[in-house]
Amino acid sequence: MSETIVVSASIDRTELTIPGFGSHPTLKLDTSKIKEAESRLSEAQVANPATYANLEYIYNEGYREAKRHLSVIGYQITLAEKSLREAKSIALLDNYQPFLKETGHKDSAQIRDAFLERDPDYTGAQDRIDMLKAMEKLIEGKVHVFENTCRYMKKNMDLIIRSGVDTNKYSRIGG
Repeated sequence: MSETIVVSASIDRTELTIPGFGSHPTLKLDTSKIKEAESRLSEAQVANPATYANLEYIYNEGYREAKRHLSVIGYQITLAEKSLREAKSIALLDNYQPFLKETGHKDSAQIRDAFLERDPDYTGAQDRIDMLKAMEKLIEGKVHVFENTCRYMKKNMDLIIRSGVDTNKYSRIGG
């Protein structure tokens, strides 16, 4: 058996860290644009023609960054699933038969499952998949928030334009 693998993730103020696994190095994903867009979400409620373009740009930057991170996380999930299959095959082909002889157990699906759950490489790979899928859900949620916020602002701008309000009355603050 190999050494125990510790899987954990951290979210810094502007960085998402995916710890290294096996031969894959630690990945640090910059989340500054996502954080900036999230910090300005409440401004969507009072968006007007003067602020709309800037807010939409910021939300779209956060959206694009989140989509890039989803791609990276998706690739990491694929690698972790490959590691899981490899760990399972090594455990079953190399270590399972000696385990059965040593313990006197009869081969069954439940014994195989229990054996795999005690294999550190297998459980480490499974933990990594679970962590990455949780990260994926977190980022997907952010993507949906940005999509919904831009849709909301666009509808509000359409209402303002259709209402006949003179959009020249809006001015940028400080400029």
